[in-house]
Amino acid sequence: MNYNIFIKNQSGTFNILDANEEELDKILDVYKYGKDTVFIKGKKYWFTKLHEIQIFTFEHQELKTEKDLWETCKSQDLIERGYLGFGEWLPIKILEKVGTRVTDDFITNDYGYLKDVKLGTSVKENYVDPERIDELNGIDDDDFDFTKLVAFLTELNIAYSHGLFLSIPPLVRAIIDHIPPVFNKANFADVCGSHGTHSFKESMKNLNSSSRKIADAFLHSHIRKQENLPNRTQINFSNDLDVLLQEIVRVRKK
Repeated sequence: MNYNIFIKNQSGTFNILDANEEELDKILDVYKYGKDTVFIKGKKYWFTKLHEIQIFTFEHQELKTEKDLWETCKSQDLIERGYLGFGEWLPIKILEKVGTRVTDDFITNDYGYLKDVKLGTSVKENYVDPERIDELNGIDDDDFDFTKLVAFLTELNIAYSHGLFLSIPPLVRAIIDHIPPVFNKANFADVCGSHGTHSFKESMKNLNSSSRKIADAFLHSHIRKQENLPNRTQINFSNDLDVLLQEIVRVRKK
């Protein structure tokens, strides 16, 4: 999946067009950590004093590349220009015609919200397989909107990749409290007890018990003289979580 980004800061307005997922990750890092600039496709873009950022998928049957999109819009006089012709960009109304606005799937906090966070060693592995997230994101469901679930999963990967292990158990707990209606259940204990095969039930019981207990240990304990933070091993519920996500895809995919 590729993306078109609309950005407005104090200096002006600009686009980053046809960005692949790796380039989008770089842009999101700039946003999360309150950085000033990012290099994409050999060009420096400034984010200083950001006013607005909007992210759109780039999905069009005829316009396949940044060049196709730009030249078509230019030939139809759809490009907007700054004062005295300084700067050119494609407006939001055009980007909405060649894709879907997905800003809320990626941005849920203020600019620079991780600026003062002391990061652990970054890892390349994902907590949730991106293909599984794509499967969930692609479900066309009349009864349930998976936007929040996808956001939870995306934040799990962000937290895990930066060593923010303390936030993993609460996010997993939020997910298992969020999804029971998908299985026509009132709570996750009902999912564990009365949905699916024996192996699925056992996997869900393990996910429910371990993630809740570990999350409670960090969420409900008072400050103490000495603390120990969780490590990568302690917060690894990823296998059982994937079993749950796989079952959601199975029962809701048309």
